[in-house]
This record gives sequence, structure tokens and C-alpha cells, in this order.
Amino acid sequence: MRADLILAGGRIHTLGPCGLRPNSHLALAGGRVIASGGSDVMALRGPRTRLIRLRGAAVLPGFNDAHAHVVYHGLTLFGADLGGSKTVAEIAARLRAHSRNLREREWQQGMGFRSTELLERRPPHRLELDAATGSRPAFIDERGGHLRVANTAALAVAGITSSTPDPSGGRIGRDPDGFPNGILLESAMRMVADLQPPPSRERRRMAIEMTQRLLVSRGITSVGAAVNRGFADDLLTFQELAEARRLRVRVNEFLSWELLEAAAAIGIRAGYGGRMVRAGPIKVFVDGGAERVVMREQQASGIWRTPPDELRALVKRATDVGLQVAAHAIGDGAIEAMCDAVQAAGGRGRRHRVEHCTICPEDLRRRLGRLGMIAVMQPLAARAAKEAPGLFPARQREDLAPHRRLMHAGVRVAFSSDMPVTPDPNPWRGIRAAVEDPVNGIEMLGALNAYTSVGAYASFEESVKGTLEPGMLADLQVYTEDPVEMSPERWDRLRPQAVLLGGARVFGVL
Repeated sequence: MRADLILAGGRIHTLGPCGLRPNSHLALAGGRVIASGGSDVMALRGPRTRLIRLRGAAVLPGFNDAHAHVVYHGLTLFGADLGGSKTVAEIAARLRAHSRNLREREWQQGMGFRSTELLERRPPHRLELDAATGSRPAFIDERGGHLRVANTAALAVAGITSSTPDPSGGRIGRDPDGFPNGILLESAMRMVADLQPPPSRERRRMAIEMTQRLLVSRGITSVGAAVNRGFADDLLTFQELAEARRLRVRVNEFLSWELLEAAAAIGIRAGYGGRMVRAGPIKVFVDGGAERVVMREQQASGIWRTPPDELRALVKRATDVGLQVAAHAIGDGAIEAMCDAVQAAGGRGRRHRVEHCTICPEDLRRRLGRLGMIAVMQPLAARAAKEAPGLFPARQREDLAPHRRLMHAGVRVAFSSDMPVTPDPNPWRGIRAAVEDPVNGIEMLGALNAYTSVGAYASFEESVKGTLEPGMLADLQVYTEDPVEMSPERWDRLRPQAVLLGGARVFGVL
């Protein structure tokens, strides 16, 4: 076989058995790697082979962001950008400015504020939103996706009054007189969100295309597209983009737990789909966001989004029909409940996933390893914990973001951004955080594997991507300098010169 493309004279890190030892040449054909090595690879050059001389540039496998809210991130770009707001008044001013471009009956959304970053140290009240939004239904998200604030008009659409009870797995914020103040926590967000007019497929398509431009510019060629709601339309929109050859990243689309029975009925199984779009794991929330996680020793302060008995039933059903479960579980109480559910279901070998797995003591690390489960983590959690020590209620620092200890327990650890919780999905920031963590730091090779081959393993694709060994998909990124040789201080701003998907350029210049 002759090569379609040969990259010559570079520092090519195939990962896999070679680790970080670089080769100098890489040959591609038919969208796959056919050879890697030294100058002997030039023997595969034919009359139509394109030759690119790297002149010392570095090549790495494309990154796999195993958990990112692709559609949700893109849709927020149509709303008011509230990121970095310092006061409630600033949020109101941004909403007023944004409303000028909205259609008459269109709902208003905003996203990105943090209550802890506001001067008032609290979310806005519905009356403060009303002053900016009037009678238009409006709904703003705190960055993190576990708290929203609705204005009076949006509460009215949902019929939420002082007599409305808290839903299972959520809470309605209330004034001292019992009337809703607009704050909706965890599953209570759905009471309004499910009545909000859904975005059109055209807007959903635009959201994906905007988000994928950001992803590929950061060297990401595969993504686990996590969901907050049960939008079956997301999967269809990804597929339509793939058929039109407008999809620039490979997508493992999560299915919300509401779709479990539908997926089982039509025969979807783990790994279902093609090389560009796959129906991924069933997504379920076990506990809440960082402020409302379920801890074994203080469960009353957390929120069970899915109580243990319901979780056991869901995991059993998914296991029986051959589906993988991706469970949002931050606190050790939630992680323990997921381990219990997998063990009761006989789910060892199904590659069930714990998304976040942030507070994980030694006994749970051993259980995850024995059960063959995967920890899909955000390495920047370690940096966040250092900058805001009260963010996660871990008793022991070694149990917080324990990447190294999980790996030592035999747990496969995949890395991700959880975008837009992390607005910039640049994997190099996460790699730096994981390598420099003074308590649970790991080697650079381990961090790179967590962002490449283990992400592929988490979606049952380790035989086709994650390294640049012969036979693997030619998903790769090129850097003018070798990141392996750089000081970690430079990684935060690192960007690829070019990105190839299946041997075709999807970003940059090569």
C-alpha cells in the first residue's frame, strides 16, 4: 500500500507501546495510520503521495474530551453572556442589552454567572430579573448547570406557586413567606425547562457547528457529548451533520435516562453507531453540583437526584439490555451508590462510568477497580479545590481528585472538560493541573493517555483510535514545538498548528 500522506522529519508521539519516545515519520492512507518509524517509512511514498516536512514539529493523537456539553454550550451562545458578572445589577444590565435582539415571544436565557463571584454572594431574586426582563419569560443558568433562576413570568408558565411542593431530587427557593424567589436547584430546574419552547434543529445545528470550531482549535477530535435533558434531537442533528460532511469531531452522544426504554426497545447497545456518531451511555444524575454532593457522613446536606433504589433499578435494566451507564456522582455517598448498583446488577465488564468521581476514598477506589468501572474526571477540579478550598466537602485531600490513586487501584481514568463548566476546553490546562497536583499528581504520559486512549476505551473504541499506531484512525494534531519538551507553565496557552481527522485537515494550516 502506498501512502496518501507522509509526515516526515518531526517528533511523532504515537503513544501506545512507544510511550513518549518519538518517531520521525508517519504514513497515512485511507484515513488511517499505516506506518510509523524512521526514514524507512519513506519507502511507502508513491507518485501521488503528499509529503509534508515537519522540520521538527511535533505530532500527537487528537484529544478525546470524554464529557462535554456540546449542544448546551452552543445554545448558550444565543443567550446573554453572564460570565464574569460582579453584581446582580450587572446581570440585569446584560439581560437588558441582550433583550433588544430577541423576537417578541421568545424566551430569554442567560448563562455563566457564579453566585460566589457576585458582590451580593447570592443568585439574583426573581424580582431583580423582572426589572430587567419584564413580562418576557426568562431563565438564567449558574455556571455549573445545577442552579437556575426564573423570573415571575417563567414561574407562572410552569405554575409554580407557594403551594408547589419540591420535586424529588430538587428544591424550589422560597422567600420567608413561602413564595418562590425564582431559584431552582437540581431537578427543580426541569419544572420550567421542560415547558420552555425547545430550540429548533436549525439552531441546534448552529450550536454544534460553533462549538466544534472551538473543540478542534484545541486539538480535540473526539468528544463525549453529555446531555442535561432527554433531547433525542441532538443525536439526529449530529447524524445529519455527519451525512452532510459538516461534522468535524467524532461524537459519542450520551442518552438521557428518559431514553433508556426507547433505546432498549429499538436494540441500541453499547458501542452502537459508526465512526463519526455513536449512541453512547445512558446518562443519570446521582447527586447534585459541587455545593450539594452526597457524602456518606453528611447525606442530609446533599441532594439525591436519583435515590439508590431507583439507581439500582436503572443500572440493572441498562446492564440487562447491554447498555453502559454514565452516572454523575461527585460525593463519596453517590459514588458508593453507583458501585452498589453496578455490583447488584452484575455489571462488571459493562464499563459503567462514574462522571466526575471527585471525592473518592480508598475503599471506593478499590471497588471501582474490581468492578471494571471507568472514572471520567475533570482534572481542573484539583486546581479549583486549591483556589476555593470550601468548594468540595472532602475530609482528606488525598481523596479529592485522586487521579494517581485511582490509577494505582487499576481504575481507568479518562479526562474531560465538562464544558461549559470549564468555558475553555483546552486539554493542556487539565494536563498541567493533573501533572502539577502536589498530592495526586501523575506523569505526563498518564495525563495524555487519559485525554486520548482511555477516552477511546470509555466509548468502546480503543481498537480504532487513541494512539497513532498502524491501523488506527488518523486523528492527530501538529504543534510547531514539542509540548513534551516544554515547561508546563507554557501549556495553558498551547494551541495546535493543525488538526487532522481521518487524515483530512479540519483546523489550521499544514
